[in-house]
Amino acid sequence: MSSGEILLILLVALIVFGPNKLPMLARHLGLLIRRLNQFKAQATVLWQQQLNELQLQENQRKAKEADEQYKKEQQSS
Repeated sequence: MSSGEILLILLVALIVFGPNKLPMLARHLGLLIRRLNQFKAQATVLWQQQLNELQLQENQRKAKEADEQYKKEQQSS
């Protein structure tokens, strides 16, 4: 967003809400943005944990297959 667009938005907000309610509106908007960022961070952590768990399961499966293959090779030798 360019500075001209931001200035236009602020001017419209000032006209619509008035100078008395604008600080309260800005404070609530700031709280909303902070909560959305916290939610985003929590969702990212949860997603990463699930991906790590899936990767661990896949690695364990591959290790088990490699171990079984090694045992078969040892028995045939």
